[in-house]
Amino acid sequence: MKPVRRPVAYLYLVLAMALWGAGPVVVRGVHEIAPPFALTFWRWLGVTLMLLPFVWNRVARELPPSPSARRQVALICAYMVAGSTLSVVAVSYTTAINATVINATQPAVTALAAFLVFAERLTRVRFLGVVAAFIGILVMAFQASFQALLQLSVNSGDLIMFVAVCCWSLYAISLHRATELPGTAVLLFLIALGGAIVGLPLYVAESLLDRPFLPTPQTIGAVIFLAVGVSLFAVHFWNSAIRTVGANRAAIFVNLIPVFGAAFAIGFLDERLFAYHLAGAGLVVVGIFLAVRRGRHDSR
Repeated sequence: MKPVRRPVAYLYLVLAMALWGAGPVVVRGVHEIAPPFALTFWRWLGVTLMLLPFVWNRVARELPPSPSARRQVALICAYMVAGSTLSVVAVSYTTAINATVINATQPAVTALAAFLVFAERLTRVRFLGVVAAFIGILVMAFQASFQALLQLSVNSGDLIMFVAVCCWSLYAISLHRATELPGTAVLLFLIALGGAIVGLPLYVAESLLDRPFLPTPQTIGAVIFLAVGVSLFAVHFWNSAIRTVGANRAAIFVNLIPVFGAAFAIGFLDERLFAYHLAGAGLVVVGIFLAVRRGRHDSR
């Protein structure tokens, strides 16, 4: 695939962030009529069916031959499926604004996870960035209320969203460290197939024990947007842009996710933006800047 020009790459990054910022807003908008596991299952099934004609004869050829490398690919798929599933569940219990701001902490969480799990070097500046990002999450989760902090009265949706971010961070680290991987299309197909397989029993149980998925224009539109917009177009824009501007520069654009998410949530869901959102988002942005910043003595 030929790299795109730099202005086009920046446009792609903005579009990808807009789509990823809109994802939680769409899920939140239909959460009362579309249960989370149903959305997850149909979303991944849709991606699987759309990619199947293009990759069906490439999967066996592109899968790494060694068992250890295949286990690595399976783990990468599991991290992405877990993160995506938990993020949909989270938005059923928290606002879209909270979800998108917590989502934006991924660079800082990734730096900490790389240090804890893989013993990668964590500079003092990056450590400060991680701390700032976590404080930003706490400010939002406890709504800047010291009494709520003492009582540990936190929104469960915020906690679930943070666990989803941790899964995505492990996905990013494992993807970066993997030595044998299939192509982008095949890897996305394997993720989607795994998501559909894992999501099916959860979807069936949800339909029997909680509530069924009702096919309406709103719910079908949400599934199509999650499958095409969030899972296909956004990933394509992101991967194409990285080939031109590099991963480090592209990571700065993650800051746009809560901007788009808040704008869409306020415009379409009538959610309100409070002072603690701004304070938490400010700390998150500072944390991300420090976490992805390269110091003079940092060679990575």
